Amino acid sequence: MEVSRRCDYACRILRAASKRTEGYVSIAEISEEESIPYAFARSIQHDLTSAGFISTARGARGGLALKCNLDEVTLLDLVQALQGPASISQCANDPSICALQPSCVFNRVWQGADRILFAYFSSITLGSLFEKGGELPIVKQAMELDISGIGGFMGVLAEERANASGGAACEACGSGLLGSLLSEPGPCESCTPAKGARAE
Repeated sequence: MEVSRRCDYACRILRAASKRTEGYVSIAEISEEESIPYAFARSIQHDLTSAGFISTARGARGGLALKCNLDEVTLLDLVQALQGPASISQCANDPSICALQPSCVFNRVWQGADRILFAYFSSITLGSLFEKGGELPIVKQAMELDISGIGGFMGVLAEERANASGGAACEACGSGLLGSLLSEPGPCESCTPAKGARAE
């Protein structure tokens, strides 16, 4: 997937709003401060209001203000509110897109990548991101991964599997394998059917 400019600007608008502890701030002020085209910023303000992230008020002292608790809103929440499902491929998110999906080996790869992305984004709250930025531990861990080749990546997975409690891991998304990297302490609930059966 590609994070859209709209989503990037939305992050910056929320960050700017988070710096104001009292009252409202005008979108014009944020637009200038963050170098966002005013008309675009106004459009994004509407999206953020509809999603419940901010509230707005009209008048000379009006503008926008945070309506949400940034420590409870994840990066995944924001991305999905602004641009839909966080997915690298339509077929990974919607099986009806392609009739070959049930037997397609590539589709399983795309689904696996989606689950890793989902876990990573959902482990980062906007509050912690705005406070620590690139120094956020989960971000630093991700940046330290050896991505020079598949061997390095598989080594990380093997090590995490060995460290996982009891060696258990969700067979569908490998949450136990990724362990501390994705901040998921147990099997992935999204991969476990309601009745407790293991994901196929």
